[in-house]
Amino acid sequence: MTRRRAQASASAATDANALKIVVPDGLTPTERQRETAEYLADMILELRNLARGAKLHMVMVPLEYAYYEAFGAAHRVDVPEAEIERIKRLTRASEDAERRPG
Repeated sequence: MTRRRAQASASAATDANALKIVVPDGLTPTERQRETAEYLADMILELRNLARGAKLHMVMVPLEYAYYEAFGAAHRVDVPEAEIERIKRLTRASEDAERRPG
């Protein structure tokens, strides 16, 4: 059984455009980042599905984490200030409860 290894062609390695992701022109840097992160999430999901189909669970798990990181970057959600304050109050209450004996 011979092992194959992926290799980039010499022209691809030196071509600056070989690694660019095509996104529509006229996007702001933030929109471009979102589009790129969304594209990466889609590609990582495809890789994860390939790994799952081949029962490569040790490969699948890190790809799952990478997918959620890319998806989260593409679909950021701003937490309302009131919710942040509520979480801080809950944290303080939890810390106070842990300090109390019995």
